[in-house]
Amino acid sequence: MRPMGKHLKALLSSIVVFMVAASSFGQVADGDRLWLTRSEGHQGAKARATIIDSAIAAYQRAVSQNPNDLEARWKLLRAIRFKGQHVASGKDEKKKVYAEATKAGESALGVLDRMLSAKGLKSVTKASEKHIADAARTVPHAGSVLYWDAVAWGEWALVYGKMAAVKEGVADRIKRQTTIVMMIDPKIEEGGGARVLGRLHNQTPRVPFITGWASDKEAVKFLNQSLAQDPENKVTRVFLAEAMYANDKDTKPQAIEMLRQVINTPNDPDYVVEHAGAQEDARDLLKAWGVR
Repeated sequence: MRPMGKHLKALLSSIVVFMVAASSFGQVADGDRLWLTRSEGHQGAKARATIIDSAIAAYQRAVSQNPNDLEARWKLLRAIRFKGQHVASGKDEKKKVYAEATKAGESALGVLDRMLSAKGLKSVTKASEKHIADAARTVPHAGSVLYWDAVAWGEWALVYGKMAAVKEGVADRIKRQTTIVMMIDPKIEEGGGARVLGRLHNQTPRVPFITGWASDKEAVKFLNQSLAQDPENKVTRVFLAEAMYANDKDTKPQAIEMLRQVINTPNDPDYVVEHAGAQEDARDLLKAWGVR
């Protein structure tokens, strides 16, 4: 039998790569269709498990078929986070979901690190935020991977404990990644980088020499930047109101009015569950502040 020629080998290799990519694309599309129906049958901020579990499974299949598919990876992170936030009940169940999210995030960042290293970054963990952002702009979906990994760790911190997150270096990790996301593109997830960074400043315990950078003033600044990208985002508005209330007594009336608007205005049908959750948070904050 004659040995296979180099051109034929290259052709067959290209065919295999195309078939894998096509299969992965099909699974991502299936996940996307399910994601768009995630609110069906919801009760307020509580969604049904069956739809989001099916979406997660579709994205997992896409990642399995093509581990380098960053689109599938960030959408998987997004879906797992939705499950933790809007399906899981109780701290123990949430811990399990967010542990899965952070594991998926570590795997995604491993792939992204290799891609960025191929762009000339000799040490992704030690490279400056600017250098990483510059390289990441040339890698499709890199910013979304960094964003949703940061979100996963933020949720992890809330269920495992804010001080535990500080001790584990989670706060610094989120700060670094969201800063990079903002540098890549401030419009990612409608101001997502600034939204998470602002929330981080507001929620992080101030520990001298560790998280002394945390500041409600900075929280207000970044959350206003996020709101400028998406003025109707109720999640951002609740975060901003809470930061304003903590930062400056003179802005407390404005913060209260912002929460009342969140409660009394219609929710975006594309984010009906997420915005219902924001309304619940707004009511809880007003109650905690002694406002009727």
